[in-house]
Amino acid sequence: MVATARSRALRITADGVRLLALASAVAVGIASREGTLLLALLFLALLVPRVARLPALLDLLVCASLTWATWSEVWHWYRVVGWYDTVVHFVTPGAVAAASHLLLSRYRLLPSPDDVGLRRAAVPLTTTAVGAAVACLWEMYEWLAVEVFDEPIRVGYQDTVIDLAAGMGGSLTAGLLLAWCAARGYRAGTAGPGP
Repeated sequence: MVATARSRALRITADGVRLLALASAVAVGIASREGTLLLALLFLALLVPRVARLPALLDLLVCASLTWATWSEVWHWYRVVGWYDTVVHFVTPGAVAAASHLLLSRYRLLPSPDDVGLRRAAVPLTTTAVGAAVACLWEMYEWLAVEVFDEPIRVGYQDTVIDLAAGMGGSLTAGLLLAWCAARGYRAGTAGPGP
């Protein structure tokens, strides 16, 4: 009963983040066209963990981290402090890597964190590999935004390497957490109770 209530609360909070992302796309669209497409795409991306019925906590983490990263881009929060970019590049690929690992394991494209036949290091390594791909795609997006769309994003060799290292570190952390949950009997690949 408590787990169901907690799961429901997490799910409702994640839905609130989704609505906030949609509202921000509308608000930016009214005020200026800059960032509207990015925020609209964010809203569509935030529907994936809900439709896929990921565990409620992971759903909320993915929604919060993607929204945070997108708002940071749209409102240029990355320029505030030097280390801010690194923190976002640590958290976001980690959450996305954990969610992607679970989704890919559902379709048997990756081993499930719950598979008792896996070696202990398999889950963190697999999640880190998925997160490295996510971090690489993010850096390709940043290059495209700067070179093709002339966006004012700070990029360069050092920034790219730091961002990739942060993304892999966050993904390793997420993989360790998935392995820890699986070792304690929490079935990471299931949606769990709740709506």
